[in-house]
Amino acid sequence: MLTSFKEIDHPIYLFHEHVYHIFKNIFHYDLEEYEEKKIVHPDFRTIINASETRLLNPLKEIVKIYHKLPYGEKITVQEALVQNNCISVFDNISHNLITYEQLHSSISDKLKKYFEDLWNDYPQTVLMENQWNTVKHHYDSLTHETNCDFIICPFCGIHPFNPPDGKYREEYDHIIAKATYPFVSINFKLLFPCCQYCNKQEKRTKELLYSAGLTRRLSFYPYDRNIKLDGLSINISLNEAYKDQSLTTLLKSVDWEFEILRNGVSDIRDQSWDEVYGIKRRFTENIKRLEAEWFRELIRQFKRNIKPFADFVDEMIDELKYQIPIAPMGIIKYVYFSFIFSIPDIENKLLQVGA
Repeated sequence: MLTSFKEIDHPIYLFHEHVYHIFKNIFHYDLEEYEEKKIVHPDFRTIINASETRLLNPLKEIVKIYHKLPYGEKITVQEALVQNNCISVFDNISHNLITYEQLHSSISDKLKKYFEDLWNDYPQTVLMENQWNTVKHHYDSLTHETNCDFIICPFCGIHPFNPPDGKYREEYDHIIAKATYPFVSINFKLLFPCCQYCNKQEKRTKELLYSAGLTRRLSFYPYDRNIKLDGLSINISLNEAYKDQSLTTLLKSVDWEFEILRNGVSDIRDQSWDEVYGIKRRFTENIKRLEAEWFRELIRQFKRNIKPFADFVDEMIDELKYQIPIAPMGIIKYVYFSFIFSIPDIENKLLQVGA
C-alpha cells in the first residue's frame, strides 16, 4: 500500500475487547451452561442482556456446544481466538491463521453466524451505540485531517475517500476475512476503510496473507507507521529500445513494466499488495488511457516555461509528488511524468513537438 493509517483511540474498540473477554472465559471455565458472572465483564452485561436474539441466546448455545467438544477440538478453537487476532501474523510467515473449516462442524457454523451478525448488525442495541459510537464515527475520526494526511485510498492511490463528517463513509475491508476466519469480524485493529474498487472489484475473496496456492506470505499491516510515501518508488522500465514512436502515446506502443521499491530495494510485501489489489494492472490501464492528455498538459506547460529546463522539471515533479495523497490518480501521474523526464535528451524531444 502507499502509506499507513495513523491509529486512533476510539471507544468502538471495546466491543471486540468485551467479546474477546467472553470467549476467553468460555474456554477457561468450560461450563455446561451459560453463567453471566463468570463469562461476561460487568460493563458489558447490560448491553448483552438488551439484545437477547443477537447477542445473548446464541452465546448460550455456543457455551453448551463448546463444552461437549472433544479436547483436541477445544484447543483448536482456543488457538483460533488468539492466532487470528494476533497482529504479528503480517510479518511472521510461520504464524498461520485458523479457518472455520478447521473447527469442529458442531461449532463452526454457530460461530460464523454469530460473528458475522456482530458486524452486519452493529450496533445491536442503542446502548451500544451510545457507549461506543458508530462505525461512521470511527471512520470520521480515523480519516479526519487532524489525524490523516491523505484523502486518497491508500490501498490503491487512485480513488478518493468519502470525506469525514459527510453523509457516507467508505466500506471497511476485513483484512483477515470475516467469512473465513473466526473471531475477527469486529476487531477494528484488523478493519480498515478501503475504496469500493479495491474492496469489491479487486480484493473480493482474495487472501492477503495467503497466495492463490494457499502458500503463506507476508503483507503490509495498515497501521505500520514504517509504511511511508517517502520510501516508496514506482518506476517504469522499458523492455525494448525507444525508437521513433510518438511521445504522445509512447507507452501504448512499446513493451514496458513497473518496478516497485521501498527505500531503494524490493519488498516482498509489495508482491502481495499488487496481487490482491491489481496495482500494476490498474496503473497500466490508467496510464494508457490518460498518457495522451497528460502529455498534452506537459507540452502546454513546457511552452509557457521560461526557467531553465532542470528547474522546470524539479518544480513539476515536486508538485506532482505533493499531489499523490490528495489527488485522484496522483501516484500514477507522478510515475508517468517521472518516466517521461527520464527519457534521454527529453528537452530537445519536447522542443520538436509541434515544431
